[in-house]
Amino acid sequence: MRMLPMLAAWAALLAAPMALGEALKTDDVYSSIALRPISEPNPVIGADGRTHLAYELMVVNPSKLFVTLDKVEALDSEGRGLWTVDGDGLAALTIAFGGTGRLLSPGGSVAVLMDVSLSEGEKVPSQVSARVTATRQSAGEDGKPVPMPKDSPIPSTFTFTGASTAVGRPAVVLEPPLEGQGWVAVNGCCDSITSHRGAVMAFNGQLRVPERFAIDWVKLDDQGRLFTGDVSQLSSYAYYGTPIHAAADGTVVNLYDEAGEQVPGANAKGINLENIGGNMLVIDIGGGVFTFYAHMQKGSLKVKLGDRVKAGQVIGLLGNTGNSTAPHLHFHVMDGPMPLDANGLPFAFTRFSSRGVLAPGSDDAIQDGKQAVIDARLVGDHAAQLPLNNEVVDFE
Repeated sequence: MRMLPMLAAWAALLAAPMALGEALKTDDVYSSIALRPISEPNPVIGADGRTHLAYELMVVNPSKLFVTLDKVEALDSEGRGLWTVDGDGLAALTIAFGGTGRLLSPGGSVAVLMDVSLSEGEKVPSQVSARVTATRQSAGEDGKPVPMPKDSPIPSTFTFTGASTAVGRPAVVLEPPLEGQGWVAVNGCCDSITSHRGAVMAFNGQLRVPERFAIDWVKLDDQGRLFTGDVSQLSSYAYYGTPIHAAADGTVVNLYDEAGEQVPGANAKGINLENIGGNMLVIDIGGGVFTFYAHMQKGSLKVKLGDRVKAGQVIGLLGNTGNSTAPHLHFHVMDGPMPLDANGLPFAFTRFSSRGVLAPGSDDAIQDGKQAVIDARLVGDHAAQLPLNNEVVDFE
């Protein structure tokens, strides 16, 4: 049977014909895009006193249309709005894999980084869903987006709710893995795309965000400098070789201790999936939770596979191995023993004192040997909280 012209046009828009006789409910929305969370969010209290639900929405466009995300809202199980982002703010939290910014090309996809933050004392929901408002465009003769035809059977702008997910267990509370003053939480969580927060990857056919809450710890000296002297010399970094401590009791389940030191200030060389974390340890701390310590000095690991460790025990020395351009400790918590084939979990430290947060641009300036400028935000003593991005803290 020959398909009627209007039905043919409808099928072309949807990329697959709808079976005749199927009924749509009045609240059904042809959304052109599909979305789902990469993993469930787990609440953690940040140093700002707010509870953060940091997770990602994977958005896929299987249609032949262009779709621009206009607004994303997080809702609780009763439909109450928890968080909203739109316009430039949404663009700043969107990683495009096929398109530009908030625009999904036909067949394209994006990840929207959600940072649903709740004020102190606000109840943590048992589940969250996403309400998305978006705009469709057709493909012109040159393949570029043009307005939808006036006689289109589907509206250009639409809103729908989906991607419901349970909220997982709260963050684990750990002992700090370092001691001393002036530690900077580089590439930390939660409200911007960093090399950690934005590291969406696929392993064994599964989407993973292993570094969702990861922190690269570097240390400022008494003058607020990262290094003095030649940027390329490890001896210029006074904190190089700092002892690293186990953050919790557990069992060593993964390690690597064959990577040599990289040259600071230069791109790392010889990197592959085996040595990307440099000399590293993974410790199973129970309950499906694993701690990861990376970039340690070669030969400095104090434990071996199968060893039981105690919180506070020295397990290695801070180095500059693997994918590293300056000495630092990469620390994160995850739901499996493989550092990349896992999803990142939030964590909090039992205690720390905050000096503030690096001023805009100061994170780059300290890499040039300049003195850090610290804004007086988040200053004070903190307990059972997560240090946030570029926060400068003391561990006593």
